[in-house]
Amino acid sequence: MKTIVIVGGGAGGLLTAAMMQDFWKDRVSITLIYDPNDKVMGVGEGTTPTFVDILRDNLNKDILESIKDLGATIKLGVLFKNWIPDKEYFHGFTEIVNNEDWADDNYSAIHSLLNDSYDGGTNHSNISGSIPVDLEDHHTALHILTDKLIDFLLDYLKDKITIVHDKISRVTSDGENIQSVTGKNTGNYHANLFVDASGFKSILLNELNPEWVDLSQHLPIDRAIPQKVDNNTNTIPTYTLAEATKDGWIWQIPTQTQFGTGYLYSSKFTTDDEARANYNDWLLNNHGVELDTNRVIKWNTGYYKQAWIGNCFAVGISAGFFEPLEALTYQYLFNMIETFLSMNSTLKMLEYNRDVVNDNHNKFFTQTCDFLNLHYCTNRTDSPFWQHITANKTKWVKNIEDKCKEEFIDVFRVDGSLDHWNHDSMIQIMNGLNMFNKDGIIDYVNSRSDSKSLYKNAKKHHETITSMKNSIDTINHKQFIDSLNLPYI
Repeated sequence: MKTIVIVGGGAGGLLTAAMMQDFWKDRVSITLIYDPNDKVMGVGEGTTPTFVDILRDNLNKDILESIKDLGATIKLGVLFKNWIPDKEYFHGFTEIVNNEDWADDNYSAIHSLLNDSYDGGTNHSNISGSIPVDLEDHHTALHILTDKLIDFLLDYLKDKITIVHDKISRVTSDGENIQSVTGKNTGNYHANLFVDASGFKSILLNELNPEWVDLSQHLPIDRAIPQKVDNNTNTIPTYTLAEATKDGWIWQIPTQTQFGTGYLYSSKFTTDDEARANYNDWLLNNHGVELDTNRVIKWNTGYYKQAWIGNCFAVGISAGFFEPLEALTYQYLFNMIETFLSMNSTLKMLEYNRDVVNDNHNKFFTQTCDFLNLHYCTNRTDSPFWQHITANKTKWVKNIEDKCKEEFIDVFRVDGSLDHWNHDSMIQIMNGLNMFNKDGIIDYVNSRSDSKSLYKNAKKHHETITSMKNSIDTINHKQFIDSLNLPYI
């Protein structure tokens, strides 16, 4: 029987254990080692619809069970505020429009962009506080409490794997493979595969001298100050708020009775004390409370070029990290684990398998850097931070920006498509940032021999989608949560 040792008991390590156990079942023996004194601050965390899919498909947990067990609320998208001063836009999860629409004639997009109404066929992309009645039939995500997720996963895994409470005191390697890890109180552990889920420390992978790829030029945010505040309103928003500031941006995530908030900034342009003062002002203005924590979360923006070296596989933030814009941590984690499992049905550690997994890892990070950098295509230059980030766009983003001034149909064929991110998401962001040239879209339509039928079909397609969205039965989000008779957190 093959043996696997996972180091780290955060959400990343536990989800990895759950997915590997579900995949291999009794063909492997999994030991997870973590220090229970490493406490998780459950301030609220956003996810993407993939998170709901994984819970259902791998852990047999439907969305209602997830809401109950994770203290969760429904997330329909992200509301971006002040990325262009005094403007907001909504990035909702796609459910009606898909990539095939873009590969054909861009019907819905052409019509809606010409009429300044594009919202991408999202399921309920308003901010009214309502959600679809039948959640299983809609593309939704969750806002969760991380500590609740960890409690659920520990309970789920307790009879399926070996869980050891200990702190790793030594990692032994030969420079190419991990030979063993040593627990402070429990001794040595050997395995066929070691999984590094130790977070920013990357204590296993760093023993094998991985190459680091720095992305801070394009994404300079490297600090966050988190705080929970009470929700004293009678509503539960259906979105994550991403509000731009002169230093970076603020997140606000609604859980059942509180908001998880956080102030994000770059240490290159803002000191910790300045960030605390600015965050305190925002908390007072928006919630009537003062900052009550000295905690600052720090990271390096980038990734290790090899997430899998020898017999060591790094997952989640052990392999790399960006600012939490668009809540992509779980998206990356699931993508990597699924790719790893698809290439390792027998756990033979073949070099070809490593190459495929590492290529996917590099592709995800480079494309995600482009995707996140796209959010900063704004006219803000009111601070050193905004002056820097608007002047340091990635090559792909610069090309997209140039294309938007001239063309429309080929805008996503610049240097290849970002196949990790669907076109609809990018269109919503780009439209929200006023990147499209309306005259260019008109010129494109008029240049076609079938321009009349194109616009006719575009209008019809858009009207169909709008009708489908408007016909969705909804319920007030807070009423829905209350109806589940959940104990408030």
